[in-house]
Amino acid sequence: MAHLNIILPITLLLIGFLLKLFIGRNIETPSLIEALCELPVDIIFLALSFSIAFTLSKTENQANGLFFCFAGIAVAILVVALWRITIIYYLKKVKYFWPIILAINLFVSSYAIKKSVDLIIDGVEKIEKLDSEHNK
Repeated sequence: MAHLNIILPITLLLIGFLLKLFIGRNIETPSLIEALCELPVDIIFLALSFSIAFTLSKTENQANGLFFCFAGIAVAILVVALWRITIIYYLKKVKYFWPIILAINLFVSSYAIKKSVDLIIDGVEKIEKLDSEHNK
């Protein structure tokens, strides 16, 4: 499976999103919008967990991984703040402003998850390259 690095995180996010949406809630537009507004928070914490896994996986990854973890925490604060602002504007019925903030938040968190997956993939590729050079 060539695109497993994309499929697995998306599947995990989709499962979490659907569980939040369907378990213990009536499916109504406000619930759907609130769950959609929470999605960037789920994405950023998945990205942080990938960065932490990268950091803990090898001693050589610690310096680079810690940088990404601290940067990820700063981005997570931004994403959570944007999520709260989105909910406030949605509840105040500001029609055009909350979708723009949501789109920005989804972009920021999607970029973070892409970078964290790339971090892991690049680390695996470096290990495979070193192993293949060592075995020659």
